[in-house]
Amino acid sequence: MASSAKRWLPLEANPEIMNQFLWGLGLGEDEAECCDVYGLDEELLQMVPNPVLAVLFLYPITTQSEEERLQQEKEKKVS
Repeated sequence: MASSAKRWLPLEANPEIMNQFLWGLGLGEDEAECCDVYGLDEELLQMVPNPVLAVLFLYPITTQSEEERLQQEKEKKVS
């Protein structure tokens, strides 16, 4: 059952692991690092070091989310 479609492997959500991965790719330790964001409330966002260069949002893929994604792809092809 080989598929030609690209498949993405789940990413590790642990900032320490992501930092080691990024630094291993050549990103300088003094250039950027990952940290947890505990919520989108103003008080919780104040805990995030600035400046923020990017946000990596991880969420579980469910049957429902996959069906919605496929429906969106179909709608894009029609328009």
